[in-house]
Amino acid sequence: MLVGGCGQSTPVSGGSEVSVKQVLLRGVRQIQATHDRKKLHAELIGTLARLQRAQGTTAAARRGRELAIQGFEATLQGVRSELDFDENDSGEVAAATRDAARADRYLTRGANRIRAAGRALGVQIGELNGH
Repeated sequence: MLVGGCGQSTPVSGGSEVSVKQVLLRGVRQIQATHDRKKLHAELIGTLARLQRAQGTTAAARRGRELAIQGFEATLQGVRSELDFDENDSGEVAAATRDAARADRYLTRGANRIRAAGRALGVQIGELNGH
């Protein structure tokens, strides 16, 4: 059932920037606080979905959203590579080295993009789990 006349019909000034910023900061907290890689992977999928649904009405919000999406996508790839390392590479030095290098590359790229998103939105984001 839909109810007409509830809520605001026009966005509040800066609302989209606040929404993108809130999702970004929630994702940063997830990265910093979640040590279980499977759980983090699942949480970041949700964060990425929320960012993709968020609408940026200001140039800063749109740029921050774009960078955040890129950052969380790269971070997800890095976490996936870490999971691959844990699940598939016991005893296989070449595969383990490849997955570890891939994880580091994606996690570094993700952290850099997430920090850039923070700068676009006026938020300082520090180190993200060593990256």
